[in-house]
Amino acid sequence: SSTIEFSAESSLLGAGIEFVIDGGGGAISTGQKGYIELPFSGTITQSAMLADQVGSIVVDVWLDSYSNYPPTVADTITASAKPTLTSAIKSVDTTLTGWTTSLTQGYILGWNVDSTDGIITRLTHSLRVSRIQ
Repeated sequence: SSTIEFSAESSLLGAGIEFVIDGGGGAISTGQKGYIELPFSGTITQSAMLADQVGSIVVDVWLDSYSNYPPTVADTITASAKPTLTSAIKSVDTTLTGWTTSLTQGYILGWNVDSTDGIITRLTHSLRVSRIQ
């Protein structure tokens, strides 16, 4: 199961998009984990991952218009710099090399687990976004 949370930062122009991937008591498996519709436009400035335990996992993030739902691997925004934990419990990326960082209100974000070592059972992936008004 997956849950989605939005949180406001101290700045009215900042926001966080959090997507939780939960293995339901077991290890997270590979494959598509869920989608959300973007409630605002903005620019991604940071990607962070927090796991429930030390392990390895690679997640891809996809983005496409509502009319093209659902997004697929062809719609990746992460290029070759996918959010990754390698024998770690947390990571932060503010460089976002090769990422498509522009988000459009009403577009759909999707999460896919590309690979996992079968250890992590819960993962939160956060995107920090500078909102466009």
